[in-house]
Amino acid sequence: MKKIIFDTNFAIIPFQFKVDIYSELSRVIDEEYEMYFLNAATSELEKLKFGKAALELMKQKGVRFVDFPIKNGIDNTILEFAKKENAIIATQDKELKRKASKEGLRTITLRQKKFLILA
Repeated sequence: MKKIIFDTNFAIIPFQFKVDIYSELSRVIDEEYEMYFLNAATSELEKLKFGKAALELMKQKGVRFVDFPIKNGIDNTILEFAKKENAIIATQDKELKRKASKEGLRTITLRQKKFLILA
């Protein structure tokens, strides 16, 4: 089963751009998958506009909240999780996408503020 780890900026897409990322994930991932979010990133998410609503929506949609040792910030921790679990990183962060690509990891991002793509 494929694993997808959400970055904080990815979680707020439904509120920021009115895109249903959950149905879009089903469109771009052609196998069964599980969605994950780092418990350590919840405080970062709560500080963002729409953050609390995004947390509630993730809980409703079955996103699993995981504890994972923090190493040099949330982005590096997401990279470590993705490497260890062979997960896809769902993010809008250009630097995180660049690092993921350099590590040979796949990413899911929003394109044209309308739909998700798997790269």
